[in-house]
Amino acid sequence: MPVSRGLLGAIAVVCLGAALGACGKDEEKSTAAAENAIPVLVTAVRPAPESNDVVAYGQLRSDKEAALSFKIAGLIKTLKVDTGDRVVKGQLLAELDQREIDSQAARATYAVEKARRDLARIEPLLGKGFVSQQKVQDAKSEFDMAVADRQRVEFDRSLARIVAPADGVVLTRHADINEIVAAGSPVLTVSQGSVGYILKAGVSDRDVARLALGDPARVILDAFPNNPAAGNVRRISAMSDDRTGTFEVEIALDGVPAGAESGFMGEAHLMPQKKSGNSQTAAHFAIPASAILEGHGSTATVYVYDPAKSTVRLARISVGNISGEEVVVTDGLFAGAQVVSAGAPYLRDGAKVKVVTDLAAEQRPTAGPRT
Repeated sequence: MPVSRGLLGAIAVVCLGAALGACGKDEEKSTAAAENAIPVLVTAVRPAPESNDVVAYGQLRSDKEAALSFKIAGLIKTLKVDTGDRVVKGQLLAELDQREIDSQAARATYAVEKARRDLARIEPLLGKGFVSQQKVQDAKSEFDMAVADRQRVEFDRSLARIVAPADGVVLTRHADINEIVAAGSPVLTVSQGSVGYILKAGVSDRDVARLALGDPARVILDAFPNNPAAGNVRRISAMSDDRTGTFEVEIALDGVPAGAESGFMGEAHLMPQKKSGNSQTAAHFAIPASAILEGHGSTATVYVYDPAKSTVRLARISVGNISGEEVVVTDGLFAGAQVVSAGAPYLRDGAKVKVVTDLAAEQRPTAGPRT
């Protein structure tokens, strides 16, 4: 039976209305989903080639230092400098009370004079046959020994005074006036001229096994955080320190910031050049520490953002060391990945998220309509 044009038009209007209604519902669902998405901040992982560095902390020292002492024991009479004082070559720094050594020098001089007189009296008697050749030789030996003993005492007396061996700075003062010091006991430690600086640091046995002489290094002094100094490993101790169990490493610096002095503390980043057995080493990445949800030992969990679906997935990662506000990831992430750096406590695996730039503003409750 033929259908009238009016009936066809009515059917078309009904279908169109139903289609528009369905579209409206889809839009409402999409809008509701967008409104239910959890706002988060995301951060792209950063390649971290420096994660292989050996990090150590140490003290800046002059490249050449001298521990100055007296050759003989005695009472310190004068001590003219203190820690931090600058000195010039030949400057008198300290002196013993020399009354005792002066007495010894006087006795040595008298002994020489007596031996000389004895020899002068005996020698003429040899030609007359009144004394033997051996007697003369013994007198000559006594004189020589007296002269040698006087030279020894004079040498000791010359080292009863400490003078600066070169221009430099007093690094440490170990004693004070009126103290009795033993022979060879350090009284002052001084740098010897402007010959450069080194950083001495202690590293663990695991790290020292990765280092070799000549490895490059970067040193950041606490007093000059924005002015790092370059250097290289010059010496590696063959045995560990009994107290700390660490191995001392000396880093020769190419230069230090103006104003740096011996004794400043610094952080050294040593870059091992040894090749591991596996040439294809895993890539390391750095992520904000705030991205870590929970950790246990060397593993932790983070949320990884999927920009195609606007969702997140929970991922387990392996972590290395912590550097400042960043954590080094050794496994579990890939180049270009983005992790949730803020807002993670409100998420679950597969949750829909909305990436924002101001999380606080998104989470701030909106004011209701005015009445």
